[in-house]
Amino acid sequence: MHLLILAGTSEARFIIGELKDDVRFTITASLAGVTPSPIDLLVPTRKGGFGGASGLAGYCATHNVDAIIDLTHPYATQMSQNAHAAATMSGVKLIRYMRPAWQAGKGDHWRYFDSWTEMAQALPAGARVFLAGGSAALPAFQDADHIDVLARGLKTENVNKSHNFKFIESLPNKMSEDEEALFKAHAITHICAKNSGGNASIAKLHAARSLALPVWLLTRPKADMQDNTSDQFISGDIAEILRHIKHMF
Repeated sequence: MHLLILAGTSEARFIIGELKDDVRFTITASLAGVTPSPIDLLVPTRKGGFGGASGLAGYCATHNVDAIIDLTHPYATQMSQNAHAAATMSGVKLIRYMRPAWQAGKGDHWRYFDSWTEMAQALPAGARVFLAGGSAALPAFQDADHIDVLARGLKTENVNKSHNFKFIESLPNKMSEDEEALFKAHAITHICAKNSGGNASIAKLHAARSLALPVWLLTRPKADMQDNTSDQFISGDIAEILRHIKHMF
């Protein structure tokens, strides 16, 4: 069975690692191509877009794909919409993982915004911001001259560094102590980020809680929830996703 795995997340790496040696499956991974040096997934991997839903459907037909496994980022809504439409058009199965959002706990000071521009404009003058929002967040904060910004990410294209905008090309720190040290070193007053969920970048939230820093989050896109059918399975439990794939065929 040929699985097309829409990857780029830690969950995708986990699923691929669990299935790549299973003789029942032929795996092709797909990456959007935004990360300059992605981790080797140890399976055939394509990079770049498909040309919308119709292009993805055409790829599935041409390459005899049996199932699309959507393990993309929670904010990658266009790709998930294309995957759903392509699966319908091409008649292949769709399995989608919907990573649960982080939830505020005791001692957290969270606030949500519907856009990066709204978030940037709401920051008080003189705020020292740690930004972890990906490339889409950069324009709104680069144009905000009333704040100082320390941004972190992997893609340096379109980054305009200035006296009040600095950029760290790096993955998130795994340890909250390292995030605390970073925030203290730059006298950070606000954390601005996506509510990505998962464990890969949660350390910054633990550090923010420890330092009593406000966390401002971009509202998650509304998920287009569909009922599970014989051709479609959606779950927020990655172990359940793996079990379903293994027992689907």
